[in-house]
Amino acid sequence: MAKVSVPRGSVADGSLPSVCVVCGADAPHRRFPGVGAPSLAWVLFSPLAGLMTFWVYVLFASRSGRAGGLPFCDRHRGYWPRRAAAIVFGFLAMVVLMVVGVALLPPEQPGVLRKPNVISGFAGCWVLLYLPTFVVLQLTATRPTGKTRKSLVLSCASRKFAAAVEADGGQSGVARPASGGR
Repeated sequence: MAKVSVPRGSVADGSLPSVCVVCGADAPHRRFPGVGAPSLAWVLFSPLAGLMTFWVYVLFASRSGRAGGLPFCDRHRGYWPRRAAAIVFGFLAMVVLMVVGVALLPPEQPGVLRKPNVISGFAGCWVLLYLPTFVVLQLTATRPTGKTRKSLVLSCASRKFAAAVEADGGQSGVARPASGGR
């Protein structure tokens, strides 16, 4: 997997090479043109809010018909939406289970030890299952990991995509492999 810097303009107008960002195969589909747009969510709130904002965007933008975007093959067309569904709905389930578990606890009485209810136990198990799954899904995904004014850095992109973007660099302007690629 490679780390590659792609021009924001090429993401927005769909002029990136037709090589799948995930596997390097022929990519007839263009998706998520807004991924290169500037975002201040992580600055205003927290990195977790920025991360969740990205995955919520992916989950709901998958139905947009706008031109441009990153190239995906038939096999990986639903790559980001599937990961987004697992991450977003898993996080919501974790929060809801915790809130319901706490809400259903009996009132505290002095000298009496409160026992957790079944929902609280299930919430604890869900946290223990969800957090490692979230980390694996996030860190193994082809995903944007940085931005400059003119480019978007994608981590875990296919080497064929990185090579195609580098070869297309003369036509697109600033396309080049990002430093620290694997």
